[in-house]
Amino acid sequence: MNSISIIIPVYNEAKTISKLLWHLKTQATTTIIKEIIVVDGGSTDNTKQIALYEGVTVISSKKGRAKQMNYGAKHAKGS
Repeated sequence: MNSISIIIPVYNEAKTISKLLWHLKTQATTTIIKEIIVVDGGSTDNTKQIALYEGVTVISSKKGRAKQMNYGAKHAKGS
């Protein structure tokens, strides 16, 4: 069975990241979601601390959506 990794690039998203992660964790009814990876691009607010949600991996990379997505993909375990 295929499994997916959800990769979320963030930068100073302290106001919204918790709501997004809660939604994903509570509404994802499928068993194919392997993991959720939040890739922080150097936030200066509390984004990284807030994203430390149960079952969520938080990693840091250089700023920039493409850089963050590529870095997250390198760490992803989903097929």
